[in-house]
Amino acid sequence: MAKVRAVDRRLFLLIEIAARRLNRQADARLKAEAGVSAAQAGVLFLLLRRGERRIGALSKTLSLNPPAMTGLVDRMEKAGLVTRTTDSSDGRGAMIALTASGTDAANRADKVLKELNADLEMQLGDEVADILHDGLTRIVTDES
Repeated sequence: MAKVRAVDRRLFLLIEIAARRLNRQADARLKAEAGVSAAQAGVLFLLLRRGERRIGALSKTLSLNPPAMTGLVDRMEKAGLVTRTTDSSDGRGAMIALTASGTDAANRADKVLKELNADLEMQLGDEVADILHDGLTRIVTDES
């Protein structure tokens, strides 16, 4: 069987559809098992792994525009998951940190995300999962 040419693969569309489907599945499980949305889980995961962060750094890492990140953090602060303080090195910036409740939610979300990753790896197989990981890592780390 002939390989499909790159122009016929519609990679962007397939990635977009897969991302939406995976996000819906993750969102439903995260809400049910961790009490947070997929977007909130991303913030919680970063704060759990890397500690307190500037809101701009969170925005850049998660590829969210600043107004969307501010709205997300506002909702998370109201839910008691994070605190926002003024950056002591730059009074204009805001620092975001986990609360105890946020840490608990982050740990629950981390468990769910590990299970989702394991499910994906099982579905794809090791070889395809490795290739997909490498390709997606190139895309998200490309600064152009």
